[in-house]
Amino acid sequence: MSLNKRSLSRVAQQVPVGSTGGASQAQQVGLLVYGTDDAAATVEAGGYFNNARAVLRKGDILLATMVNSGTPVTKQYVFTAVPATGNVTIAIQATSAG
Repeated sequence: MSLNKRSLSRVAQQVPVGSTGGASQAQQVGLLVYGTDDAAATVEAGGYFNNARAVLRKGDILLATMVNSGTPVTKQYVFTAVPATGNVTIAIQATSAG
């Protein structure tokens, strides 16, 4: 399948990213949720979110629930690249600080 933009929703206001010095930067991040019948491997493929790039930012957090018609799985991702052209990419969010 492919991305259903109606199933992608921003649920939190975007907030400015703080710098190491404590000042806010121009970059902002937000939280989105997404639900689909697609498998996690399909959602994780580069380019899956290309049709939504206008509403995405690098660093945005994505909570996704997948395979909803079968046994659902939920994963947390971070958008690692949202270029003007080329593939939008996500990565599974690490659970440890790093």
